[in-house]
Amino acid sequence: MKEKIKRISNVSVLAVELTTGRLTVWRKKHEPERMVDVLTTFFLAKDVQVKDAHGYIIPFSKIKPGSRVTIDYVKQEDGRFIASNIAVAKLYGGEGDG
Repeated sequence: MKEKIKRISNVSVLAVELTTGRLTVWRKKHEPERMVDVLTTFFLAKDVQVKDAHGYIIPFSKIKPGSRVTIDYVKQEDGRFIASNIAVAKLYGGEGDG
């Protein structure tokens, strides 16, 4: 059965691991009566596409901690999250910072 593609929007990049192709993001999750910090690590699909805010394809290495991203992903049976598309809303520490 084909996994359903999900999306996590406008999350902050915490760590980028170029050698292993992993991206860890951080977000706040609202739970009853409290806020919880949630860390999620995504593994990159072989054919992952990374696009900037203008829709141009950019290398994964351009993403730095502090960038804001939206990720399309699937959750595999083993629990790993596999990113298929990454849209960078704001690059941190690079040209194009607004």
